[in-house]
Amino acid sequence: MVEIDYDSDGTVTLEEWKRGGMTTIPLLVLLGLDAKVKDDGQHVWRLKHFSKPSYCNLCLNLLIGLGKQGLSCRFCKYSVHERCVHRAPASCITTYVKSKKTPQVMNHHWVEGNCPGKCDRCRKSIKTYNGVTGLHCRWCQITLHNKCASQMSPECDFGEFRDHILPPTSICPAVLERQRTVSGSKPPGARTESVTLDGSPLQSQQSSFQITPPKDTHPLLVFINPKSGGKQGARLLRKLQYLLNPRQVYDLIKERGPATGLQFFKDVPNFRILVCGGDGTVGWLLDAMDMVNFVQVPPVAVLPLGTGNDLARCLRWGGGYDGENLSKILNKISKSNVVMMDRWHIEFSAPEEGDVEQGDPIPSNIINNYFSIGVDASICHRFHMMRERHPEKFNSRMKNKLWYFEFGTSETFSATCKDLHRDIDVMSDGCSLELATGQPLEGIAILNIPSIYGGSNLWGENPSHKKRKKSQKSAKRDKDREFSSSSISSVDLNIAVQDIGDKAIEVVGMDNAAHAAKVKVGLMNSGRRLAQCSQVVIRTRKRLPMQIDGEPWMQPPCTISITHMNQVPMCMGPPSLKKRSFFSFFS
Repeated sequence: MVEIDYDSDGTVTLEEWKRGGMTTIPLLVLLGLDAKVKDDGQHVWRLKHFSKPSYCNLCLNLLIGLGKQGLSCRFCKYSVHERCVHRAPASCITTYVKSKKTPQVMNHHWVEGNCPGKCDRCRKSIKTYNGVTGLHCRWCQITLHNKCASQMSPECDFGEFRDHILPPTSICPAVLERQRTVSGSKPPGARTESVTLDGSPLQSQQSSFQITPPKDTHPLLVFINPKSGGKQGARLLRKLQYLLNPRQVYDLIKERGPATGLQFFKDVPNFRILVCGGDGTVGWLLDAMDMVNFVQVPPVAVLPLGTGNDLARCLRWGGGYDGENLSKILNKISKSNVVMMDRWHIEFSAPEEGDVEQGDPIPSNIINNYFSIGVDASICHRFHMMRERHPEKFNSRMKNKLWYFEFGTSETFSATCKDLHRDIDVMSDGCSLELATGQPLEGIAILNIPSIYGGSNLWGENPSHKKRKKSQKSAKRDKDREFSSSSISSVDLNIAVQDIGDKAIEVVGMDNAAHAAKVKVGLMNSGRRLAQCSQVVIRTRKRLPMQIDGEPWMQPPCTISITHMNQVPMCMGPPSLKKRSFFSFFS
């Protein structure tokens, strides 16, 4: 008791009980105060419809009936009748070990029966219709005949996903050392306290664990938004909990954000993050990562479940998840390259003169993908308002695209943002773009990535190295050419290269809604290039629709300042071998 009396006042408070530890299992576990740290082995059941003949692992009888015939464990696929579930043994997987003294060698976790296919050893079919036969390892995902399993080594190597899996032997309850500091300063090597999004300390519910992953591995931390992509999110949650250690997979809605998972992995070296959701979910995660003091900031891969998925598109993760085998996706993450992506801070200030109008709440002060004013934001705002009133009409990606098509068509005829160029002033790196004297515009877009509106590249394709070199030579020979008043001349804008990590942001103009639609379907190469710069200041003179990363609102007259904030590592997927077709417009 003296060892956990940290303040030496002769009494042990509840907080000191939580902080201390007399054995390799923390007192927090012994007292049952931490719901996250519980004994493993208990099955997590769900009702399931078995599309193929399956048998109960307990009574060995066939699972029959209409609809959902029985129960299956989410973590190990142990299957039983509903009438047998109360007699099922607690034989599920372990997700952590209780002591560092536990042998570091993992054995196979075999589940018998209901494993159709071929034996990975003799390559012969497993006749599952004869009853409970065949063995499947939950960790390395190999399937064997019962007789073939006896010839295999009992040690499990975690199979093709060993680079992603955090083995249970790598996770153990931490014995908290007694720390007495007279001056109140932190001793050397002490962990730095993280904070939440509202600035308060980040209280970790997983702080009683110590994680030591195997060498040369990259454990994968997964965040899933089950509300994204219809029912895809909930299905992915179950599948990834089965393929990985369940302690690596987090439900963002149930956990109320990514803070719990980030704190759990905060000191893990060389780990990666996979976020399953739309662009808004990715932004949610990146904002939370800013508040955590990582030893090494992990790279982020994206599995797109949203509608537009612009960030996933430019990082080669596709325009939407369509049921692809998760094994292929995990292999793509292993082959991905890490690139740095810029993030921008946007600040809104009221005009110095005149009455201050009340506008809608600003969704964010950080730009990850794009910021726009005018026609496209008007379409997005109408879509957002309709979805708020009738959410049942927006339950699939295709329906959402059809709604966007309807609103875009009506905006083409109504032209609610006509002559936008007369109502705003844009300064790029301190130089005015003089829009009022130029061609009419109905929209302005500030781009950080080469994708907007679900795959449109408003900036246009980057010129080849040969074309840039030729243009630079011709520019040098033309000594008498006049430079424009913008930060980059019109000649230089034609050969300017867009990159997500160059600490530069692109400004593009749109003539109207039809202009953006033509770029989408490929009838036009790009929008109107206005500038490429490191700082943008915009002044508006009337109430206008705006959007940040697909989140729209109505903004009264204001001054907008956009500056570079930081960079975050992202996983760039390997190049796709598929050629773009006409039908990719609908993806």
